[in-house]
Amino acid sequence: MRSAPVQHRGVALILVLTTIAILTAIGVDFSYSSRVSLKLAENLRDETRAEYLARSAVNVSRLLLHFQKQVDQLGGQLGTALGGLTGGSRPPPRPGAGAAAPAPNNLGIRLWQVVPIESNAFSALLSGRIEGLDGIRTDAAALPARPGERASVTHAFGGFDGSFQAKIVDENSRINVQRLDDLGARAVSTLTQLRAMMADPKYDFIFDEEDANRDRVRRDDVLLAMKDWIDIDETGTAFDPSNPQRPFVNGFGDENSAYSRYEPRYKAKNGRFDSLEELYMVRGVNDRFMAAFGDRLTIWPDINTNLNINTDDPQQMLTNILIAAANPNDPSLRDPRLLKTILQEIQLRKMFSFFGMSADDFVSILVNNRIQLRPEIDTRQGGKPSNLFGSTSDTFRITATGRVGRIEKQVTAVVRYDDALGKMLYWKED
Repeated sequence: MRSAPVQHRGVALILVLTTIAILTAIGVDFSYSSRVSLKLAENLRDETRAEYLARSAVNVSRLLLHFQKQVDQLGGQLGTALGGLTGGSRPPPRPGAGAAAPAPNNLGIRLWQVVPIESNAFSALLSGRIEGLDGIRTDAAALPARPGERASVTHAFGGFDGSFQAKIVDENSRINVQRLDDLGARAVSTLTQLRAMMADPKYDFIFDEEDANRDRVRRDDVLLAMKDWIDIDETGTAFDPSNPQRPFVNGFGDENSAYSRYEPRYKAKNGRFDSLEELYMVRGVNDRFMAAFGDRLTIWPDINTNLNINTDDPQQMLTNILIAAANPNDPSLRDPRLLKTILQEIQLRKMFSFFGMSADDFVSILVNNRIQLRPEIDTRQGGKPSNLFGSTSDTFRITATGRVGRIEKQVTAVVRYDDALGKMLYWKED
């Protein structure tokens, strides 16, 4: 008997369906890969544009600071001239108030606070578009081309996708922790400033609770740890209460003993801070500490410059008041009405003074409000406000942001005045 023939009915349909499924998977994968590659290329393009927009904002900020330096130099020349004509640009001191204040060396004009560094503002300013003349073409495309030449097309300023903006911060109005490793009065003044900054009892929780390393650090321990981080020896620093002029002395312990208990272990740098983020490596400096004090600390200004009292940060102004007070823990300094009165007088003095507010003006405002001052700055006791405060700035931090679509790039730069567009001290891209 013959076997029944094999039935092949439907095989072609299965082959066709299998082939279609495979081709569909390949097509979907190819389409997906193409879309991903296109989106990656768009993001890379926008990221590059945003980066250079942020760089442009930094360059515009440096140009503005260059003009600020010229304005300050003009103020110094005017102050010297007026001082020579009138015997001093400020009223004579009251009897027993000390020597006359020195002639101002800058104008009370801060261009970087007046001029917005923002792409929309600059586009409106430099685009050449004037109300009522919008119908008149003033670009090169409106000019007739020479025979045989094509008309050139130019774009007005701001004819780009995206935007940029920048914020300039005066670093001289912040407390420079690098000065802790200096000799003489500068280390003492910085210690005074840092202690006054942390003196408020509302910050007790920062120092009463353990941090992530299970380490509980007191206020003075943080200051000693900062000093040990930047000094060149391996010995822990201690305080000498009997010598207020040289409060730091070498102790008998190892400055790395606390860090040896951390995970991972490390040692103190024994060198200058390279960035403000490096403070997180110091014992006692954590997220809570930086959230409370990070915007009042700096590492960039020259150690020979004093703390600039011309700041618009109300919290830093209150810190300056505590720095000047003989007793930062005086309960009267927590009176909101007194502090509000002092802050209002400071704002009025800055507003109506052609040369801005000097350190002597700041001290005189505190004297008028019956604040007990430190002897080293109290002119009635022969002190000089310049021992702790200044009124000029030469170091600035620029935070520039470029934005294209959903892509955003941020550039942080720190510059210091020089004859060009400022000496670059720090550069970081995020």
